[in-house]
Amino acid sequence: MSVTIPVVSTPNVLGGKPRVEGTRVGVHQVGSLVREHEWSTAAVAEEFDLTADEIAAALEYYEANPDEMEAIAEKAAATRERLDDLSRAPQ
Repeated sequence: MSVTIPVVSTPNVLGGKPRVEGTRVGVHQVGSLVREHEWSTAAVAEEFDLTADEIAAALEYYEANPDEMEAIAEKAAATRERLDDLSRAPQ
């Protein structure tokens, strides 16, 4: 029996970014860890308490929506840069 795990976006959760339904784990976070940082799917599943089906759904969405994932990454990078500029912490 196949289980369908939906990816959802709701305005008040993760700023409306796509996530695995029933969690606060973002699709970009999962995709970035697996595809860009070379984490195993098992490591991501363990770290975020996700099932293999949830990981697969997140990766499917991540790969099917490259423009959306790039926009999320760019916004995160801009936020990090802005916070670095505002920080009083030693460089």
